[in-house]
Amino acid sequence: MKTSTNQAEIGVVVDAGPSLGYGHAVRCVRLARALSKRNRVVFYPLSVVCKEFVESYGFQTLTLQDSQPKPDGAMFPPVVITDLREAHGITVAIHRNGSRHISIHDLGLAQCHSDVAIDGSVTRLFPYQPNKDRDLFLGPAYMITRDVVRRGKPDNSVLITFGGGSTARLGAGLSEYLSQLGFRPIMTHGFTGSGRLSDTEFAEAMSNCCFAISGSGVTLYDLLASGVPTIAVAFDRVQLRTAAAFHELGAVMSAGLLDRLSTKSLLRCCSELIEDRSLVQRITSTGQTLVDGKGLSRVVEIVRRQLWLTSREKTYTAC
Repeated sequence: MKTSTNQAEIGVVVDAGPSLGYGHAVRCVRLARALSKRNRVVFYPLSVVCKEFVESYGFQTLTLQDSQPKPDGAMFPPVVITDLREAHGITVAIHRNGSRHISIHDLGLAQCHSDVAIDGSVTRLFPYQPNKDRDLFLGPAYMITRDVVRRGKPDNSVLITFGGGSTARLGAGLSEYLSQLGFRPIMTHGFTGSGRLSDTEFAEAMSNCCFAISGSGVTLYDLLASGVPTIAVAFDRVQLRTAAAFHELGAVMSAGLLDRLSTKSLLRCCSELIEDRSLVQRITSTGQTLVDGKGLSRVVEIVRRQLWLTSREKTYTAC
């Protein structure tokens, strides 16, 4: 059975907001924009702020309550992608619907009984349990990043990006301190609000900055894929695992937890990135090896294969 032209083929269930972080919604929007070139995508955001964010990119949204059975009895599209920090009861509904379920994760969090699990993190808090009925795609090769930005000649600017939510205000003090050191800080307040840089502005800042100071979420992977020398800070011990893992692999300089960041340690990190060109070359090369910027295309192929498998299963059932 073929999906009708006015029916979505792929659904995306995602949540994001000030307390959760917009990284979940950002990568889902990136994935949906790529998929929508050939397939119709509908979002099921789980909060008002997430709904507003997704709709700002022109995508149709439905609430789970609005998802009523269609003429063929289905409540969801043939393939459903979830990007949720916590395990969610939606998994049962997806399987009951007969849809293929692709779950996107960070750090091994929110494991669920999906058909496919994709975790683009450099490390995991929890190991994935063996499951012969689930395909796993793990590691930074599957992180959904923005398009790679070509680096230009660095100026004296420093890109400070701490994501969205309550962590954004913490960049103000850091920005003032860098100004006193003679740098020109470019601070972005995350994915929404007046402090947000446009995609073009952010790409320009990535291209020209001498280095970046970034939280250890999705944006850190964006910076590494584009070869931006980066000092990684962590807002909590979950992010600290990412910063520490990349530091141990030689891809970033980790400054540790932001609330314990001292002036002395930050100055040391900045000085090393400015004075040691061989260090900069090593960490940027390692970062681009680990995060090559092709994760989006890999995930797109995974999703489209699941859509193809779903259509095959329906064909066999009809026979």
